[in-house]
Amino acid sequence: MHLLLMALVLLNALALSSDLARAEEKPVDTPTTLPPVTVTGEDLRYKTVPRTQVTADPAALPAPTTILRSEYLEQVPITTYGDVFRNLPGINVNNFGQGGVGYGIAMRGFTDQEHGRDAAYFIDGVPLNEVSSIHTPNYADLNILIPETVERVEIIRGPFSALYGDSNLGGAVNIITKRYEPYASLGAAGGSFTTSRGIATYGRAREDGGWLKPFLAYEGYNTDGYRNNQGFKHYDLFNKASLPTNDGDLSIRAQFYGGDWGAPSYIRRDLVQSGALSPKAALNSSDGGNKDLQNVVLNYDLGEQDQAFSATGFLNHDIFNRFADFGGGQRLQEENRTLYGLTLRKAWTGPILNALPAQLLIGLNWRNDSVHAHQFPTLNRVPNGAEVKHLDYNEHGLGEYAQAQIKPWSWLKVTAGGRYDHFWYDIDDRLATMSVPKSDTGVFSPKAGVAVTPVSWLEVFANYGEGFRSPSAVDDLLTTSNLKPFKLRSQEVGFQVQPNKRMRFLADVWSTTINNEIFQPAPGLPVQNLGRSRREGYDIEGRYYVLLDPQRELSVFANFTQIRAVLRDRGPSEFVPSVPASILNVGMDFNIPVGDQNTLHRFLGSVSAQLVGRKHLTEDGAITTNPYERLAARLAYRYRNEWEFFVDAIWYPTDRLSETAFNLGPPVGASLSDIVVNPQAPVTMLVGLSYRFKTS
Repeated sequence: MHLLLMALVLLNALALSSDLARAEEKPVDTPTTLPPVTVTGEDLRYKTVPRTQVTADPAALPAPTTILRSEYLEQVPITTYGDVFRNLPGINVNNFGQGGVGYGIAMRGFTDQEHGRDAAYFIDGVPLNEVSSIHTPNYADLNILIPETVERVEIIRGPFSALYGDSNLGGAVNIITKRYEPYASLGAAGGSFTTSRGIATYGRAREDGGWLKPFLAYEGYNTDGYRNNQGFKHYDLFNKASLPTNDGDLSIRAQFYGGDWGAPSYIRRDLVQSGALSPKAALNSSDGGNKDLQNVVLNYDLGEQDQAFSATGFLNHDIFNRFADFGGGQRLQEENRTLYGLTLRKAWTGPILNALPAQLLIGLNWRNDSVHAHQFPTLNRVPNGAEVKHLDYNEHGLGEYAQAQIKPWSWLKVTAGGRYDHFWYDIDDRLATMSVPKSDTGVFSPKAGVAVTPVSWLEVFANYGEGFRSPSAVDDLLTTSNLKPFKLRSQEVGFQVQPNKRMRFLADVWSTTINNEIFQPAPGLPVQNLGRSRREGYDIEGRYYVLLDPQRELSVFANFTQIRAVLRDRGPSEFVPSVPASILNVGMDFNIPVGDQNTLHRFLGSVSAQLVGRKHLTEDGAITTNPYERLAARLAYRYRNEWEFFVDAIWYPTDRLSETAFNLGPPVGASLSDIVVNPQAPVTMLVGLSYRFKTS
């Protein structure tokens, strides 16, 4: 496998060298600078097509969707990958501050405590959720994401797309990386807590001559962190080569990632509040971990989007080690995972009987996870006791889906679909006295939606969908071999008003019911079955463009989410823990020239404020967090579309103990001493300079 990866890197290097050779042969009068920057004159954050349009574009789903494009990502402050999702409607982000550990990203009222396991994540069609992870079932880690490689981010709130199966509970996130870019770039940044980052990219335009088009991005990162033992360093080598054809594209990607970190763990909130303990203190100075990942991804797209055949094949190898102390002593969670699989999809779009616009989208997803998982107590990262878990297992998943759209009238579109997913498990529990029986289980997930446009500026929509999470080989099937997937039902109604290109307003009301809520206070601690639960809430979001033309953009935005997540028939247990009662975001994005509109001097960036409501930390609601604010800004100056200087700043003006706060005590009747936190830095700043030059 390593030889194959090295061959891919060499292939990219050959393409790069041939490009450079051709560049040397160019006439001396060929311009080498980039053209003056222009903006799209379009909304960079929201939908791109109407909901009543018959198309495979996810923005046309009768559901709340957010589409982020690379131009938008250049304007917002991104100090870690979690910042890609902050300030988006209905999304809560929790930075645990434990080094290279996946963030808590939650949608639709799910807890921010379980490392994003309640949403389905993909990069170029490759699933990121780690099924049956010893750390947290369906654990999601996006630390391998380099923002400069992102072409498009598609976010669907709610389990309403048939394309996504396992973990599609609160919604799905599909990230598409760039295949082409007509320039190369060099960048460096540094800031608070001895943070430094270097990034280099190289790309070629699709229309350039030559049979192979490389896109490369190499990143190095290091920080000491705000708290003691919070250092984190990693490298990330992204190598992609594309072969354009008359009707489509073939690309192959090889990525190498390595990270090493310390982890300050979580400390008692009451001691920090009283001043008896410094917010920078670490619970165990030897906590931390490391991760090494290599992957190969093949993407093939044939035909236009609405008639396309798409295929994705992938092979991923990941070694993850985490030394963590949650109050009972340090332990090691060790996982060696090999993931491989295939995704196929075909779209047919056209009129039925030459009169009825329609589309049929069918596909399948197959993946296999082969995992060695190990857990045992340690002292200063040295084994210090008997094994707690020692498993070798294979988990196979196969899903087939179909999604149809029919438009009987110009003002009405009906969407219906479903998928069936089957899972097979072969588990070898090395600590068991008896073998674990092989398991298999399946689940059907129907989807339905309708979009109505009574007038051109108004869209009304409604959805019903069921989502699921597969049983865990580590936590579930060892004791209950016939366990079925965790399942929910969700529905919503909403409307969108867009009288012109400058203004957009959306509101929707949603609810989700679960027959058996599953909760885990912290990775490795016992899983709790909380019984029936219900989540309900509403989202309101709007944006207005003060300036919007091919040279200038300046917009103001606001979104608000109200959430209530409660347990049913549980006596004193009333609340699902770690769900914020509300999330409010307000801000401004801008990309404007200085002086005359044709000038090559520009200012761009974003300023935003977030207010997160209180979270119940216990099921009886006796202990909560405080509401907290988070302010973020990016101010950038760009010259000739080549040089860029930027400043990013993050500020927690009041409470710094509420973003990451857990209850490690009993779910009912806990005391204040059971609440642990990861204090956030009061202010974080990053200053950087980048230069890009034309290659095409």
